[in-house]
Amino acid sequence: MTGSISRIALVGPMGIGKTTALQTLCGSLRSTSDVPNLDRAAHAKAFTTVGTEFGEIDLGGGERLQLCGCPGQQRFDFVRRWVLSVSLGVFVMVDVNAPDAVQEARALLDEVAAQSATSIALVLSARPATAAQREAFGAALAVGGGAIVPVIQADPRSREQLLDALGVLTSLLSLQQETRTNLATPPSLS
Repeated sequence: MTGSISRIALVGPMGIGKTTALQTLCGSLRSTSDVPNLDRAAHAKAFTTVGTEFGEIDLGGGERLQLCGCPGQQRFDFVRRWVLSVSLGVFVMVDVNAPDAVQEARALLDEVAAQSATSIALVLSARPATAAQREAFGAALAVGGGAIVPVIQADPRSREQLLDALGVLTSLLSLQQETRTNLATPPSLS
């Protein structure tokens, strides 16, 4: 597939590291929509994202990966819904140890499913967590028929960890495409 472009969305609460992850992966090949944060009661950070941030990674062979960071504030949910509707894959970034992380992740995963029946989502534990903590978080997400999704540790400042997570997501997207192709191609009667 030369010349193809795939889009991956980054969603999560305000301050989780979506902008940092974009900068880590894309460097200067990105646009930002950060403005001074006027809601210091919600988060103490100096700047916040108010629109979609775009970045791009050249995968070689004419293939590119576009990354779209979404604002974390609920008042910009219309932006997030639009980005999700045009994305093949989604990283739901959370702090698995935050008291409301399961509810936040579940709501975002539900939003992903509502916007696209074919998108694949992974949860990125963007703050340090043990394997046991990530496993417990994944199990809590699945309680009551919730989503069963991989929970991967990835520091938004670590290009290597983010590329590893992108590798997992890319593999899942490839497997999904293979499955669709196999289902669409009738078996030969030889």
